[in-house]
Amino acid sequence: MSQHRSLLAHIIITACVLGFGASLSFAEPQSGAVSEVEKTQHSIIATDQASNSPADAAAADTVKISAPKVLNMNECIEIAVRNNLPLKTTKKSVKLAEWRLWEARRNMLPKVGGRMEEYTGKIYGRRFYGRKQSVDFQWTVFHGGEFLFTMKQAEVNLKIVNREYARIKNELILQVKKGYYTLAKAKENLKFQEELSRDVARIYEMVLKQSDSGIMSNLELLNVNAQTNQVRFQLTSAKGDIEVAELILKQAMNVDVRERIDVEEAVEFKKIDADFESILSDAMVHRPEMQINSLMVSYYMYEMKVAKSKSWPKIDLLGSWGLAKEQFIAKDQSDVDDVEDLAPQWYGGVKVSIPLWGSTGEYGYTKEHWVPVVSAVHGTETITNSYKFNFLDNLAQYSEKYAANVDIDKARQELIKTKQDVTLEVKEACFNYEKALMQLDTAMNKVKYQESDLELTKFRRQMEEAQDSNVIESMIKLAQEKFGYVQAITDCNIAVASICKSVGIADYFKKTEDK
Repeated sequence: MSQHRSLLAHIIITACVLGFGASLSFAEPQSGAVSEVEKTQHSIIATDQASNSPADAAAADTVKISAPKVLNMNECIEIAVRNNLPLKTTKKSVKLAEWRLWEARRNMLPKVGGRMEEYTGKIYGRRFYGRKQSVDFQWTVFHGGEFLFTMKQAEVNLKIVNREYARIKNELILQVKKGYYTLAKAKENLKFQEELSRDVARIYEMVLKQSDSGIMSNLELLNVNAQTNQVRFQLTSAKGDIEVAELILKQAMNVDVRERIDVEEAVEFKKIDADFESILSDAMVHRPEMQINSLMVSYYMYEMKVAKSKSWPKIDLLGSWGLAKEQFIAKDQSDVDDVEDLAPQWYGGVKVSIPLWGSTGEYGYTKEHWVPVVSAVHGTETITNSYKFNFLDNLAQYSEKYAANVDIDKARQELIKTKQDVTLEVKEACFNYEKALMQLDTAMNKVKYQESDLELTKFRRQMEEAQDSNVIESMIKLAQEKFGYVQAITDCNIAVASICKSVGIADYFKKTEDK
């Protein structure tokens, strides 16, 4: 036993000489020394405090003082939706789609505009003054339904953009839920490891005293020492897992990584009834991807109708009505007040365009009535018939039809593929949920067994039929099984969130229960 004590003293002296500041075992460190495990635990704080600049010191003090903001699931989702850049961009796309719909509706109404002209000049050496004011209009009587189908296409496009917003939000909610549950799980694990670390440290102190008294074998001391090292490592890993999980949640929420946040620690699970057929049926109706691809088929069908409408004749009415006057300026007058002398003038007509095998024939009829001008004695009134033929100027109508047909086929194929993907995703989500339920039951039984085993091991230790290392080993296994139970609950919650995402409704099971 004296040899054992000499060996232990030699190890402690060697570690002090090498400057590690702590013994190789987990004996109490010397006064003022910091163990390597403690350095690892506080590595992030040490890094923040490494800078000697006043600004960094003030920032570090601020971080110390500020308390983390505790958030629940809904608050995390609201922050994530508010800060998500793709959602902000999609909102702008929705606004653009609304303006394009308004523009398409406006094109179906007559085009009306007002015009006023004032001019002066010379003719035959005499100055003259003129004024015209009129209202012009153009009304599309028939364009084969082009403007109507364009408006319908714009309405479908607005629905598509809105569903795209829902698709991005649906995926974002799942990311936030995963990050939330992962952080809550890490915090529960830290509780287990802290409790385990306190219990093992208490046992280790007793073992160390027994070893110093010569009533404990060196082998048992080394075994307990190794187990204590393992517990310390698990505690450090648990703290690191919290930092990583918090960072993942911050990234999903798109908040500053320096901002301190916390989540409610309760990891609970309420069993739900996940019927594959009903979930799949709802997913085919509510999933944003399904709605988008269904709308895309309608969008390209309207595009086909727009392309076909260009093969129909086009009829437009044109017209203008107003007042006008021209007269010479007297030599003793610098201006002329001719408002009361304004006379009406107008014109009206129709323009017809007929597509003919890639060419276009045009016919126009116009009737005009103009007031007299200074270069004429009387006004004019004419009727004009015009004919025009453009050879092969409308070949694009055929390529547009084929392009629209190809787009419809692609949209239908994409819809079929989306149905298959959604079906597979729903099936996997339901399978993962069933698997998580089985793991939860298994984890619960393991916890109960390990609790009983720990009580038995403690009783055997009191009867001196087991050693302290056996008790610590049982404690470590119990902490592992507890973490496995929390992991199973987290997997169940994530599986439920995945089912909701596959359906496209964030609180799908809540709405199902309400029904």
